[in-house]
Amino acid sequence: MSLREKTLSRLVAEIAQARQENSEELFMVGHGQGSFAHVPATKYQTMQGFINDESVLGMAIVQDSVAGLNRLVVHEFLKHEVPAVSFYASNTISTLARKPDQFCADILWKYFSKGLFPVTCGDVLVDRKQGCTIWSTEEILAFLARESIKKGLRVKRIIHVTEVDGFLDQASNLVKEITAQSWPEQKQALKSTKGFDVTGGMGLKVEESLSLAQSGIESIILSGLHSGNLLAALSGKSFVGTRIH
Repeated sequence: MSLREKTLSRLVAEIAQARQENSEELFMVGHGQGSFAHVPATKYQTMQGFINDESVLGMAIVQDSVAGLNRLVVHEFLKHEVPAVSFYASNTISTLARKPDQFCADILWKYFSKGLFPVTCGDVLVDRKQGCTIWSTEEILAFLARESIKKGLRVKRIIHVTEVDGFLDQASNLVKEITAQSWPEQKQALKSTKGFDVTGGMGLKVEESLSLAQSGIESIILSGLHSGNLLAALSGKSFVGTRIH
């Protein structure tokens, strides 16, 4: 497990700049877990719940890995003078058979109202049927986007920052646009996620994005390895990536 510290610092700087340039907008960041929490989640099969005598300890170990990486990300935002705070789904969301069950929303709305910058992430949740489960960052952001709309907030877009330029076709060419109509054919190009990922990888990003598109929320998938690309997307300028609507 390793953190690309220089890449993280640059991306945080781009987000901080976009936040300054768009001071009237609310921002929230959700980061994936890479190989951090996915390794123990795979070992203990945490997605499946409490399946054996090691499951309870496994849930705690996964949550510890989640929190460890989250604090590193939050710390980087603080270094850039962004008032970042951790927002853990494990403390605010519970599920029933992996579907949303209860949500304690007040803390998130208070963070926004006070000018704080919530940083969430993929997390392990209490599940009333199977004991526990895992929601990916994509699932958590999609859920929070829908809850924000219910609250009366306008969610403009969700940007997924990855290692690749966006969704790639079978010839590894960038697909610039995905819609519900084009997706059935395009998804034939899906490839396995590199490294550990227990939550679905690129396919889940697109599926969640298409679901959000039905609520008028645009999604973008782009590479975080190109300097300035995220800032351009955040600022409404030309960027390299895939637009999903």
